[in-house]
Amino acid sequence: MGGSISASRRELPDGDVVEKRLVKALQQRAAAAKSSVKSFDAILMKFSKIDMAFDQVRDVFKRFASAGWILVADKHKRGTIDLEQLKACFRELKVEFTEEEVQMFYEEGDVDHNRRISFKEFIVVLALAYLLGEPLNSDGKSRIGLPDLEWSFETIEDAFVFFDKNGDGYVTKEEMIESIHESSHATNTQQDSIGVERFEEMDWDRDGRVTFKEFLLAFTGWVGIEDDEDQED
Repeated sequence: MGGSISASRRELPDGDVVEKRLVKALQQRAAAAKSSVKSFDAILMKFSKIDMAFDQVRDVFKRFASAGWILVADKHKRGTIDLEQLKACFRELKVEFTEEEVQMFYEEGDVDHNRRISFKEFIVVLALAYLLGEPLNSDGKSRIGLPDLEWSFETIEDAFVFFDKNGDGYVTKEEMIESIHESSHATNTQQDSIGVERFEEMDWDRDGRVTFKEFLLAFTGWVGIEDDEDQED
């Protein structure tokens, strides 16, 4: 895929290999104009199908999370899985990756850095596996093997590219507001307010830019996904 890359792209530390690969993939998708999303309303219309796709893997996650409850004294970590349980989930779902790859996805998916994976973070892990994992076979077939889930990740990637107006692999507040203006029939003031609110939901580290991981985690909330401890509360 060809195309120029925005000069505003920030330089990443050499050690942040996963984010570099994500940014490159998103930049290539933007440069190729591959996003099929034309409005925020079009994204909203797909929420129900995406939610159903996420539910396909929830039962597997809950089975292994529940199996670990007796070993987890901290109630705030219940309903989560550790690295070994993640490997078990992958085996159950027939998602095939090397030990090193699973370790990498686990560390990158642990967004709150508590050494456990919640269900929302599990979705992030699977998305990273789908978007960054090399095909297992020479025919290019994905190693996820869950068509509805793969469609969901493609849709979310398209949505991110729609918001990322300059194609640099990040979404800024200005880009979010511009995207809402393109899609909403509300007043300019209301559109600005919606754009700021959506952006602040995503910008976890408050650095003024939203990464794909931050976007994906926020997206799970938009479609109605909750972690088990959220549901208990």
